[in-house]
Amino acid sequence: MRKGERRDITARAAVVQRVISGVVQNPSVTLTVDTLQKWLNIPVDAAQRILERLASSGLVREVEKGVWARGTWPGAQRDWY
Repeated sequence: MRKGERRDITARAAVVQRVISGVVQNPSVTLTVDTLQKWLNIPVDAAQRILERLASSGLVREVEKGVWARGTWPGAQRDWY
């Protein structure tokens, strides 16, 4: 017997879209696990996973320990801050 999906896929997609839009539309955004957790009202471990995935995709980069900022785009000025 197959169990049903425990996750609300629609809600997860909305959270992901909100994060991506917030990061893309705000080039000066800085994130920490704590600020992401409070902003999205999600568990700390979920905020950590989101930041890890954003970093692995190149959308954000760690600018100091535990602080993440928007990464650079191909062709963009390297020192944008």
